[in-house]
Amino acid sequence: MDNEKKEVEEKEDVEPLTEEEFKEYQEKDARTTKKVLRFFKAIWEAINFFN
Repeated sequence: MDNEKKEVEEKEDVEPLTEEEFKEYQEKDARTTKKVLRFFKAIWEAINFFN
C-alpha cells in the first residue's frame, strides 16, 4: 500500500519538459533511431550478400 502511494507522489512531482529540453530529447532520439536503422540495414545487406 505504501509503495503505491509513493509511486503516485513521484508521478505528481514530474514537471513537463521545456521546449529546449524537448528539442534536445528529439535530437537524441533521432540519432539513436538512425544508429539502430543503420545496424539493421547492415545486417540485412549481409544476409542478402550471402544468399
